[in-house]
Order: sequence, then structure tokens, then C-alpha cells
Amino acid sequence: MNLLHAIRAAASGSALMLAANAMAMSPSVDDLDLVPMHAVPQAISSKAVAAAEAVKGAGPYPIAANVDLPVSLNMGLWDRSDDGRARWRARAYSAGAQMLILEFKQFELPAGADLWIYAADGHSVRGPFTQANQTDEGTLWTPWVAGDTAVIELRVPDADRDAVALELGKLAHGFRNARDLGASGSCNIDTACSQGNEWRAEIRSEVKLQIPATLTVGLCSGTLVNTLRGDGTPYVLTANHCGIGTLGSPASGVVSYFNFDNSSCGGVDDASDAQSITGSTLRANDNGTDFALIELGSKPPSSYNVYYAGWDASGSGGNSGVGLHHPSGDAKKISVFTQPLQASSVQLQLLGPNIPAWRVPSWSQGVTEPGSSGSGLWNQNHRLVGTLSGGSSGCDGSSGNGLDDYYARIATQWKANNAASGQLKAWLDPDSSGQNQVAGRNAGAGSTSGGSSGGGASGGGGSGGGGAISPAVLLTLGLLALGRRRTPKFGKH
Repeated sequence: MNLLHAIRAAASGSALMLAANAMAMSPSVDDLDLVPMHAVPQAISSKAVAAAEAVKGAGPYPIAANVDLPVSLNMGLWDRSDDGRARWRARAYSAGAQMLILEFKQFELPAGADLWIYAADGHSVRGPFTQANQTDEGTLWTPWVAGDTAVIELRVPDADRDAVALELGKLAHGFRNARDLGASGSCNIDTACSQGNEWRAEIRSEVKLQIPATLTVGLCSGTLVNTLRGDGTPYVLTANHCGIGTLGSPASGVVSYFNFDNSSCGGVDDASDAQSITGSTLRANDNGTDFALIELGSKPPSSYNVYYAGWDASGSGGNSGVGLHHPSGDAKKISVFTQPLQASSVQLQLLGPNIPAWRVPSWSQGVTEPGSSGSGLWNQNHRLVGTLSGGSSGCDGSSGNGLDDYYARIATQWKANNAASGQLKAWLDPDSSGQNQVAGRNAGAGSTSGGSSGGGASGGGGSGGGGAISPAVLLTLGLLALGRRRTPKFGKH
């Protein structure tokens, strides 16, 4: 599968936000006709979608186009909620949208107030968003809501109405279904299949990332990783080229979806998007080694049953192992390699850096696709050794096309530069223990578990830049790229 991309350099900083869906809420939709509707003109949304698709290689796999839609508190309906608090509601609408994502350019709530977002049929309930979700930027990006209409509902004590600062700034018009169940190629393998039996723990560490950008909202994959301290700090490792922290792509706007897996192998597409955490802080990133490490706004609740993945930064590769990822935003998939990893390098854009990478010569089962960028690669010792930068693999009917993929090496990300903001070591080994690998652990476990304690075997192929790499042609923002340049897992030609 041919893919298109332009890498984005990441920047620092954002405030924390907390987990959504913390409490149950059953919205009343019987009287929605009374609630003011604010619609995006279809001509504007169509133009925005066309613009988003035209630059689809410039960030995460795009699923929605951003459109300005200002809605302030004087543009909604005030009444009283069933719990006695003052209630404010408004509706946001964009014709033809498969789903909607909202950005509030002002979000400041007093104690005792909460904000909810839901679909017009009362489903896709997101929230509560509270005072604890406030960021340094004063903004809020929401998880997606199914359909073309989103209902915004604020509940606040009467005495505190004047303390609310709430204004919608943008609506992201979903031109793809954010769930994208069944959207990936038919050669992809559900994690519920037998190939995942030895990897049940690691499967619980892989997450789907919703990332805002200037023109679009897009998707990448990432991995919840353990630290040598084993304290459950919720770090997620992904690719720098996913753009988190760049202008228009604040880390505080990232939404992480957990356990987005189908329940059966090749059966019904029933993955649930109910488990999410809104917001993060960018802790470290590096363009030359293509990594970004974010800290989530809160630890995943115990009900998420997450796993903190083990990793190996010693420089060892692997003789076999798996990749876990969300191709085309689909339910989580597993890919299997049975040939030794090859030490190589990958260039993702003209004049871009040569990123030290593990080359997967070909997958014995499964592939990767747009949306898989940033996902993890594990060796036979159940250690994470790389994060997906790009490649050429894809489905050819019900089989893989036999082409290669490239994973940026955790060993070179470990101390990519001397600053803490440019390396993994400062965050994953905060006590400077001198160790460079750790086993995985279950949330709440007193010690690490899962996998052996030894390092993985070194892969063949020589030193960085080695290995036979066939020529590839990549058009990135109008530039012709040749040789070892490989296509990131973003938009498609």
C-alpha cells in the first residue's frame, strides 16, 4: 500500500485533563427541538473536508476537518436539570458528518459544575468534564460523538452561573467514522485471534490516539509504558511525526482510547470506544529518533484493566515478535514477524534525518496501515523495542503484500540528546538506576510482571543504515523522495 506523509516537529507543554465517562448520565432528548441549533453551512464544511484531504500527509491519519463554529452562553437555552442545578444546552450540527469532535476555546468551570456532550439520540455520552479538566490554554477537546449533531449540556449551581466561562470555538466534521470498524484491510488480524494468545497483557497496553491539528483531527497509535520505578505514571510512547505539541496540535487536546478491541476473531465488529482519557502533557520528543512521550492527564481507572508495557533500550532487537496497532483507526490488530529484525535506518521526508530503525523485512501474518504510526513492536521476550515510523506493508487482498516496515529504535530514543525533553531515560528511569530494560506490569501490581528478564536477541542486517532496502518513491508536499525514504503510516495515495 502506498502512503503519503509530511513529518511534523513536536513542541512542548500542555496542562493535564482527566478521564471522561467517570459517571453515568442518561440525557433527556425529548425536548431537543427547544434547544438552539448552530449549524455549519454545508458549503463551508465541504470546503474544509476538501482542504483536509488535500494535506492528509501532514499529520496523523485524518478523520475530521476543523470548522469554526462559535457558540457562547448567550446562544443556548437555560432551564433546570433534574438534579436541581441550572442547565444550559445548545446543539452543534454539520450536515453529512459521520461523527463530531468539539473544541471549546474557553473552558473554565466552578466547583460543582460539569459539562456533557452527547449525540441527538442520547447515545455517545461523553463526560463529565469538570474544573479538574481545565488546562493552561483554557481549552478543551472532546472525544468523538456519533452522527451529525452534538448536544452540549452544562450543569452548574445557580449561585455559580456567573463563574462559568464556556465558548465553543471549533467543530471537527467527521468525514470518516472515528470508530472505523472494519475499515482496515482484510489481511489484518483481530487481537482476539489465536495469534494474540501469548500477548494478552501487551494487548492491554496499546492505545488509539485522537490528535488535533490545525486543519484536521487525526489518529495514531501509542503504547502505555512501564517505568523502572514501576509507579504507574501514565506515559504513552508514540511517534514524533504524529505531531503532538506542534502549533495547532496541543498535547492537552489528545484523547486516548483504551481496549478498542473486537471481542471475537474475525467476527462481529463490536469494539467499544467507551474507555478514554482526555488530555496529556508532552514530556519529551525528538525528530531524529521519531518519538514523543506524553503523560496522560490521569491514571487509567482500575476498570480499564490496563497493562504497562515492558521495554528494552539495550540495543537488542529480536528474532520474532509482534506489532500491536490500530490500522485506519480500526479495532486493535496484531501483526506477527518470524524473521530477525534488521538494524537499519529510515528517512521519512526529503532532507529529513536518517532515523535509526528496526526493519521488519516482512510480516508472516498481518501488516500495518495509516493510523498505525507510533504503535509498538515487541520482541520474543515481551519487550517493546520500537515505535512505528513508516513502511510499505499493506494488504493484497486477504494476504499481506510482503513488503517491509520500519520501527524507530527505543535504544536510540533512550538518550537521543542531553536534555530531558529530548530523551526517554529521564522519564522512564527517573532515579538513574543505570538499567536499560524493564518487564511489564499490571496496573496496581507491586512489582513488574510478564515476560522474561533477559534482553532480546540482536537482529541481523548490520549497523544503522545497513540492510538491503529497495528504492521507493514518495511525494511529500510536492517533493520527490527516493532511496531509503519510507512512507509513514498516514494518508494514502
